Amino acid sequence: MIHFKYRCGRKLEDLGDLAMSKRKHDEAVSQYSTALSLNPTHSALFVKRSKARANMGLWQDALDDANQAITHHPSSPLGYERKHAALRGAGCYGDAIHAFETMLLKMSQSSDPEIRERSRRYVNPTQTEATIREAIKNAIRESPLVLINTDSGRLLNKSGQSSSFESQPMFHELVSAMTTDIDHARIEHEVAQYYRYAMFSHKWEDNEPLFEKVVHIVVYDLEGSLTHDKLKTFCKIVRDAGLRWAWSDTCCINKADPSVLQEALVSMFQWYKGSTTTLVLLRDVGSPSRRGDLVRSIWNTRAWTFQEYHASKVVRFYNRDWTPYRSLDIPNHKESPEIISEMEEATGVSARALMALRPGLEDIREKLLLASARQTTRVEDAAYSLLGIFSLSLPVVYGEGDKALGRLLAQLLTSSGDTSILAWTGKSGDFNSCLPAKITVFNQLPTSHIPRAITSTEMETFTAGLQAASVNVSLVTKLYDCINDLRVPLFAGKRMTLPCIAFKLGPLSLSRSRSERVFRAQTAALGIVEIKTEEDLSRLDPLYLIHPGIDFLLDRQPVGSVMDTIVEENLDDQSALTSELLPSPFDIPSTLPQTRTTRLASRLGLSFSGRINSRLGDATSLLPPSTLAQTEKQMRALQVIARLRQPFGALLLTPNPGNVAAYRRVASESLITVQVEEITPTILSKLIDSVRVLDVL
Repeated sequence: MIHFKYRCGRKLEDLGDLAMSKRKHDEAVSQYSTALSLNPTHSALFVKRSKARANMGLWQDALDDANQAITHHPSSPLGYERKHAALRGAGCYGDAIHAFETMLLKMSQSSDPEIRERSRRYVNPTQTEATIREAIKNAIRESPLVLINTDSGRLLNKSGQSSSFESQPMFHELVSAMTTDIDHARIEHEVAQYYRYAMFSHKWEDNEPLFEKVVHIVVYDLEGSLTHDKLKTFCKIVRDAGLRWAWSDTCCINKADPSVLQEALVSMFQWYKGSTTTLVLLRDVGSPSRRGDLVRSIWNTRAWTFQEYHASKVVRFYNRDWTPYRSLDIPNHKESPEIISEMEEATGVSARALMALRPGLEDIREKLLLASARQTTRVEDAAYSLLGIFSLSLPVVYGEGDKALGRLLAQLLTSSGDTSILAWTGKSGDFNSCLPAKITVFNQLPTSHIPRAITSTEMETFTAGLQAASVNVSLVTKLYDCINDLRVPLFAGKRMTLPCIAFKLGPLSLSRSRSERVFRAQTAALGIVEIKTEEDLSRLDPLYLIHPGIDFLLDRQPVGSVMDTIVEENLDDQSALTSELLPSPFDIPSTLPQTRTTRLASRLGLSFSGRINSRLGDATSLLPPSTLAQTEKQMRALQVIARLRQPFGALLLTPNPGNVAAYRRVASESLITVQVEEITPTILSKLIDSVRVLDVL
């Protein structure tokens, strides 16, 4: 009888296995159940029926069978393997992980060497957990230090953000799913999805909820007020969009901690850049909103919002009642033709130029121009709001006033070598006399400040004329060597080392024009010069006009030069502005010269007439004189003379009181535009003597 039952049981088991192979799971369950009625302690049958029931989605039945298998054969890993599968299918991921760990333990303790060897094919959950934690670490490395969890409404620091994922079902689901292989791609995807965050861009108002208040409570429990409701609504919209994290500059920066404030101001550009979306609240725009409301909004005048908009990949604008601006129904308002048009009007810059801007040392004058029209509540923020735009880091010292702008510009010049930073008129700041007190001085294109480049046709004509006139090649070459040997401009603290050509002014005469004080002076190389300034120049002696454009003279480009980045264009629109801003010293017909001003204006969406020629210069212009053939060197020297003849915006310097070894800039109310009038042996000798490096305070 026993033998008969055994044979029947085996037959039923075989029929169940056959049904399983054909994916007839209900039939397999029936066969295994009948077999178990003949042998109710057969653990292997419980394992097989558990698997069949799991394939049918009958997770509780599958779990019951797995537990029965464990009861009848507790040392076998097979029951725990099925228990893990059933629990995982039922969504009990934590218990599934525990069952899987027990399975691995049973396998390692097995007396069967084959089973022990098979255990090595599995991934220990601790390995998967370590991989996930590393993915979390990478995912939040560049994200804000503190974020609002939109589910809980709590502020969480990096530690809280990290542990938050481990409390999620997804963490345990990932661990329980990866039994034989770690799926790095899936882990990285799920972690990245979880840590997507939204940023807030708005104008600060009175009584904003600050870090020291919000850190102790739930955002959604803030008492009702205009600013509290603003934060709560922002978080709710972000949460409803499926994002678990949000950031607002009001409550997510602990400004009482200097190191936290420092990191936040330096990193903010990257935080906005890394966000999934940025929500912009236009508090002064009602519903229904109309074209032009964005242009006129105070949001478009603030310094910090410039980088917030520029850095963000996806932006959504909202009216004061949190309805979409102009009822725009697209995911990214930054791609909306309506928004693009209004942002062009608001900034005065073409959409192409705005999209082309990148953080770093490129396009320095363009970025300063865009920032010059922006306003800040604190003086220092005129500089700090640009740290991300220029990819710079500066110590944050609120209370230092315009020295913050001075430190920013000093680091820009040192890092890039771009002396166009010195091209401005107005009042000097406290940091250094060659740097302005206010960023508003950059609100115009550096037209006459910066010499114009020379077209290849002009250059050939000019150098041929010099050769025909039998110019003193020895003096020309010596001047070239002196200029080429100059060091790069840089700041050491507040002191600027400035390579330049210094033209000493002769005796001054004073005249008045429309209540303005105008000084005139004679120079050996520049002729008669007019200077408008509030200072009494008659009390200053000596005075020098400075040509700081050494890179221009040598046809070299500073790191941040606009000329490095702008693509050549053909511009067909006629403009009388060209001849007024860019007078040519050559009386020859030519196409419009390719100038720094023209390049910059083109990048900013302005129109200059004519056709832009390719820029003169190649890799040999960067070689030191010692590596050039003599004829090539002489040609380079003649080209320097040609560039030296171009009008340029001069700096006015005088010895600093109490420090004869250093100089200071004398502020002027208008550009001092001058040019070398002629080239004679006497002038060349004076120019050679005028090449120097000055320390400027």
